[in-house]
Amino acid sequence: MMRFEQTVDVLEHVGLFHRKAAELYRTLTGRVSSPRVKMLLDYMARHEDRVALSVREYRDESRPQVLSSWFKYSHDKDIFAPLKEVDLDRDYDFDDVLDLALALDSKLLELYRDMSTQAVSPEVKDMFNSLLLREMEEKQKLMRAAAGLLDL
Repeated sequence: MMRFEQTVDVLEHVGLFHRKAAELYRTLTGRVSSPRVKMLLDYMARHEDRVALSVREYRDESRPQVLSSWFKYSHDKDIFAPLKEVDLDRDYDFDDVLDLALALDSKLLELYRDMSTQAVSPEVKDMFNSLLLREMEEKQKLMRAAAGLLDL
């Protein structure tokens, strides 16, 4: 299904994705038995909260012309799908949680790449490329934090 969407709608969608991911990680924190996995989930929930806030700030600081730019939005893969597929009754181990985080991250990276490719204005293309780079940096931070937790 093809929809028309403005840049501001995409940013709202992404912010909601991060808030829902934080919520999921908090839910899982209460259901896993390993203290190390609880620490990783707690870190990831706080991380998602920070990223959601940074996406909101990004939106608030963007020029109205950028935010009102239209897309013929063909990103038909639901970025929320991996959030909905999580089995909340399972006792996840460290690798499972890391795999989940990487799967969620992949969805966002794919979205940013698609939006950058479809952007008509150079300014909007730059914005999505900037978000793509930022998300890649966040992924590296997560990997370093996870490696640090493994060393505990």
